[in-house]
Amino acid sequence: MKLSGFLVGGLIGAAATMYVSRRQPGAVSWAANAISDVCSSVTRKSVSKIMSKSFKEEAVNLAPKHSDDTAVKSEAAWGQIEAIVNSDPAVKREADKIKAESSAQIH
Repeated sequence: MKLSGFLVGGLIGAAATMYVSRRQPGAVSWAANAISDVCSSVTRKSVSKIMSKSFKEEAVNLAPKHSDDTAVKSEAAWGQIEAIVNSDPAVKREADKIKAESSAQIH
């Protein structure tokens, strides 16, 4: 859209508003209230859709699930991490340094 078209449309709209407000003084106020009511209705419906049951179910479905084998998987993962740390002396020294610093701090 060209700027000139936008400006001409704005001027025509302003002139039409002035014409209607002089002919029927309450028409502009009524139109403004009607637009406000429509906007608040749309907002209310949008918020209710967002907070609807399907939105809550989706949030529940995205939450992490705990299962019986979580402890076994966690133990296996820590075992792999320990094997990796023990396989490299430089990494082991750094891990020991971090553990020492961590245990020295007051929690």
